[in-house]
Amino acid sequence: MKGALIFHWPEMPALPPPGQPVLIRVAASASRPAAQRALRAVLRQILAAWSNILPEQLPLHDTPRGPVWAGQIGEHSLDISFSYAEAEGVIGLMRAGLIGVDAMRIQRIAEVEAVALHYLGATAMNAIQRATDPPTAFALAWTELEARIKCLKRELNEWHLTQAFAANKCAITNMLLPNNLAVSMATTSSLRVIPISTYEI
Repeated sequence: MKGALIFHWPEMPALPPPGQPVLIRVAASASRPAAQRALRAVLRQILAAWSNILPEQLPLHDTPRGPVWAGQIGEHSLDISFSYAEAEGVIGLMRAGLIGVDAMRIQRIAEVEAVALHYLGATAMNAIQRATDPPTAFALAWTELEARIKCLKRELNEWHLTQAFAANKCAITNMLLPNNLAVSMATTSSLRVIPISTYEI
């Protein structure tokens, strides 16, 4: 899988080839609803430029997991993933595949060991404890978890993730970006989403 092309809005990304993930960093309000509106406005401008469709006419629909592109660009579907991290948003886009993106500021978090054990498992918790920089290790582990879930189009649940993710084909890229931002991206060229019942407990 190709590495991500990273842009800082209002830098406009060119239409990527199929299978090429694109990340757009967007300065946004610390208010999540305001940030959501800002990212949707940016997304519409990008899709309008790529599709030659007026922003208000784009076949873009909201779902519990975020906006979904209902059309095609150059005979390929487009997958979309949003993430928010304290006054900044990240938009992940990929044609002919699936993408999940998650971002968070690197900082110390109360009860991090309990959170890591509960959602990431004992092995990950031990690795975070042994890391030379535990806050960074936790941020990368957590964003990777969330990115995988978004790539699979699932929700964060208290399930046994080791077995769940052993079978999926998402490729992972972990990034440490300026302004103390940890970002993980999960992608797959397959348009097949594994049935959720496979991983229910």
